Amino acid sequence: MSLDLNKDVIEEIRHRNDIADIIRSCGVQLQRSGSNSLKGLCPFHQEKTPSFHVDTSRQSFHCFGCGKGGDVFRFFMDKENLDFINAAQILAARGGVLIPEKHDGRQEDPSKRSERDRMFAINAEFSNFFCRYLRDNPRSPAGEYLARRNIPRDVAEKFRIGAVPDSWTACRDYGRSLGFTDADMITAGILRQKEDTGTVYDQFKGRLAFTIENEQGKPVGFSARSLEAKPLDGRKYVNTPETPVFRKGHLLYALPHARQGIGRLKKAILCEGQLDAIAFHRAGIDCAVAPLGTAFTPDQARIIRRYSSNLILAFDADSAGKKAVLRAAEILLPLSVDLKILQIPGGKDPDELFANGGAAAMEQAIQNTINWMDILRETLPEKFDMSSPVGRSQAAAFVASFLKLVSNQVELEVYVKSAAKMLEISENAMNIELGNAMRNTQFHAPEKEKVPVKLQTTKKTSADTALATLLELASTDSNIGRAIAEAVPPEYIPGNTTLEKALNMTINAALNDEMDSLHSDLQNLLIESPCPIVSKILAFPAVFQENDRMRAMQDAVAELTAQKRKENESDLLSKMRSAATPEEKMKILMELQGTNR
Repeated sequence: MSLDLNKDVIEEIRHRNDIADIIRSCGVQLQRSGSNSLKGLCPFHQEKTPSFHVDTSRQSFHCFGCGKGGDVFRFFMDKENLDFINAAQILAARGGVLIPEKHDGRQEDPSKRSERDRMFAINAEFSNFFCRYLRDNPRSPAGEYLARRNIPRDVAEKFRIGAVPDSWTACRDYGRSLGFTDADMITAGILRQKEDTGTVYDQFKGRLAFTIENEQGKPVGFSARSLEAKPLDGRKYVNTPETPVFRKGHLLYALPHARQGIGRLKKAILCEGQLDAIAFHRAGIDCAVAPLGTAFTPDQARIIRRYSSNLILAFDADSAGKKAVLRAAEILLPLSVDLKILQIPGGKDPDELFANGGAAAMEQAIQNTINWMDILRETLPEKFDMSSPVGRSQAAAFVASFLKLVSNQVELEVYVKSAAKMLEISENAMNIELGNAMRNTQFHAPEKEKVPVKLQTTKKTSADTALATLLELASTDSNIGRAIAEAVPPEYIPGNTTLEKALNMTINAALNDEMDSLHSDLQNLLIESPCPIVSKILAFPAVFQENDRMRAMQDAVAELTAQKRKENESDLLSKMRSAATPEEKMKILMELQGTNR
């Protein structure tokens, strides 16, 4: 079974995802620079002057600094370091596009799958195994725990909550029966191996298992809760370790169930735990997600921002919860997120609130959210002496350390006004403190260096220039495309580079009257083979006057012909120097004379 990502589906995904929206959701600030043009600082290299441009009419981007460019797929792949399949699945989910599946009816040999595919298969099988075990054993400790928490069976099945047999070998034996190796199950985190003895045993023995799914809804791991008052190993929760498909800081619990709700309700809710997120969904507020027992990460923030710019934090109201709110604010402010905080009476968590007050209490809490700066204000007296000038100055510097993270100028102006009022100082004084904070900011390298995409064409030759000119002309005028087909021998455009492939596609489109689909076809080409020359042409093609088009084509053809002749001469001269017999040399000499005619 595989995904059927045909041309129609790819085009529908592209149509449903506006490139400017996707780029902004990844934290890039764009400003209008023309009727259909936006610009901003490139997210792929460091720069002070914007060279990153987006053409909204062509749904293309191109950076004149580093050369990256393409369509919404290419941007998302490069920005989030994803392959095409994963990027397409995420964008499809965001745009509400269903990708059909192919079924060939054959059973695949597990040993012949790639490592990632084996990990996906193992997690899917054990998610089913754990859910089935819970369903068949309702009086097990896990079943009784869910009953006490009033989690009905249909909710457990929807969120794929299961139970792990209280045995050291049940998972190992089950996995072996399906053809999985111990080594793969250890890599997937289902099994563990003792370092001293090499003994292999079940990782989640006797625990309640929450299935963790990736953005595409595939099981990738588990968060397993102990059902003992005092676990022998001292761990209340055991998560799947880092695997080829499971990275805690890149995943959010319940996201596949929340995507549609986020779109419908125009907001997302971030909870601290799985049961809190489930409580919101049970209340009909199906836009809640949760991290996996770790601090909120920048990657999780970018994931949420793809779906909505409105976020509610449903954290505890204690001191630790306030610190978590401010840490989250530091991550979210650069992404232009409207951040609100849920206030639950009595310090209860969302799961308790739903258990005691039902959906109405949850809705009321949503209506009574406060701004994140209210939490900031509450922490100031705990940190500084607000009755003294020095303490108030220190508080202003602390507030400025947050505001300097805001990249949108309109948002920043609003925040400055709120901060000045909160500190009881003038806006001018707050702006001065903000300026000091910005000047004192030191550059910090990103947490993880993006692996640069290797571009095929890094140095533009004369032949490349001629080919680029022909592509620019032919892509906007089918008559030019047909003229190029007559004037240029096919061997001059062999299709070895992305630029040559693009020109061949354009010529074929002109000859076959298929120009309507050309732009999409060229964008699809860039998904597979990034090329700065082609991406620039697609985003910002040169404008030729009608009277100059044929002359420009003739000049480009002449340049291309001259370059190809030079290349042929060079090749023939090299062959002549290595020719073994006089006859071979004479034959090559005749070819040389033919190229000079």
